[in-house]
Amino acid sequence: MQNRFLPLASIAAVFYIFTIGCNKFDTTTQGADLLAIDNINTFADTMYVETTQGIFNDSTLISKSDNHIIGNISNDNLFGNTEASVYVQFKPNFYPFYFGNTKDTVNTLLLPQVGFDSAYIILAYKFAWGDTAAASAIPQIFDVYKITDFSFRDKPDTLRKLDYKPLSIDPNLLGSATITPQIIAQKSIFARGKDSVTNVIKIPINTAYGHAYLKSLFELDSVSNTGGFFNDSIFRRKSNGFEIKVRGTTGNTLYYVNLADASSRLEFVYKKRNNNILDTAVQSFKMYPVANASNVASSSSANYVKRDRSFGSLPPVNTITNNVFLQTSPGTFANIKVLPNLHSFDNKIIHRAFLIVEQDPTADAFANTYAAPPFLYLDLKDTVTTPIQRYKPVYFDLSLISYYPDATIVNPLYHPYPSENVDPEIFGGAALKRHDNATNTDFIRYEINLTRYMQHIVTNGYRNYDLRLYAPFSYYYPQYLGTQYVIPYFNPIAYGRVKVGGTAPLNHRMKVVVIYSKIP
Repeated sequence: MQNRFLPLASIAAVFYIFTIGCNKFDTTTQGADLLAIDNINTFADTMYVETTQGIFNDSTLISKSDNHIIGNISNDNLFGNTEASVYVQFKPNFYPFYFGNTKDTVNTLLLPQVGFDSAYIILAYKFAWGDTAAASAIPQIFDVYKITDFSFRDKPDTLRKLDYKPLSIDPNLLGSATITPQIIAQKSIFARGKDSVTNVIKIPINTAYGHAYLKSLFELDSVSNTGGFFNDSIFRRKSNGFEIKVRGTTGNTLYYVNLADASSRLEFVYKKRNNNILDTAVQSFKMYPVANASNVASSSSANYVKRDRSFGSLPPVNTITNNVFLQTSPGTFANIKVLPNLHSFDNKIIHRAFLIVEQDPTADAFANTYAAPPFLYLDLKDTVTTPIQRYKPVYFDLSLISYYPDATIVNPLYHPYPSENVDPEIFGGAALKRHDNATNTDFIRYEINLTRYMQHIVTNGYRNYDLRLYAPFSYYYPQYLGTQYVIPYFNPIAYGRVKVGGTAPLNHRMKVVVIYSKIP
């Protein structure tokens, strides 16, 4: 029970369900018929906020089944540069392992016509973020190197943060490929035309050094306990894994791949002879998130994501600012202080209260290229119950399921956070596409429900906490059994950035709107 949120779920599919432009929680239209604001029985009021910019010291963990990213963003004048690399260990599917069938001849020493031919690193492509247009997407060269760090290969069950890199990489290039969204969409042909696949990133091992290294792997024997394919621990000492990174620092697209997908593999193409018939065959090594039934231990993987915001234009941290910049993990956040005029709502029935967050597209040349985060999340800054600053969930409004944000000692059979996670149809937070007729510009709007929490503030004396707004991939509250409760959210890693109104400007200013009735 207490590990219900581990490993981190790969939940990018939710993005497609609640796509930008959905209006399931559009409070400006959803409640219009039910909550007629006539200023006689039902009223509306607006409370403005003060905002400051924050930057996370990111501690996001990524699991082996989550989508990983590769690529560079180098031209974002607001948020700066992003660099992403992948590290992965591919393994055969059984031990003692051998290529081909039992009667095949694949050993070059026996027959010169057979043996290793070529190899590829193949990654299952899922989607991209950034510029995907054929005319403007910058081609990026994906390079493959050999990992020489023993600790990477020997700790396959370690969940690693996004700032992790193996300690040592062999500097000799194994292979490379030029990648664009259009190239990925083309059909890839393998094994002398015998195999084909679409929506993959295919990197041939095409250097002399790479060919020699993969050929040496192919020729490992499985007969004795000194051979490379005899068991998993021996094989890991022959192949630590691979680094896949972008050459240089130029780019405007991040590519999302899934290493646990069956299409991701290290593929060997070789020639074999069976019953005196020469043939070309294919054998694949996979990344195993967990150990399989054939004595193959789980594989190591990691995703390195580096943000360099020195090239951007983020506001000064912890200074009241007109705009705040929100970037998905590893990301940034906004501190929000709701101005203290809540006394005016005493003896009121609050029908709806929601935080409105709007994109400010001014001075953002890439507002349409670099999409906004699919979802924002809001929690409370708690400086009351402990001398150490911490955060906790918003009361009541995350879900219809009862939960208790103030819990610190938790029975393993109970969790103080909604067990089914946030319900976005209740809590809101989805990106909604809107149009400003006055300026003829499109912008993104988020609406986050605070109705029950606000009602308890004005009627039951709940504290009006300061708020934290951000776009997480996942998050946790240390007071709930530490990092065991890692809670997945609805944003892919690094997917999204948006400049929103904060303390000003007035046309996109962040605010809390309250619709209420007076108690007679």
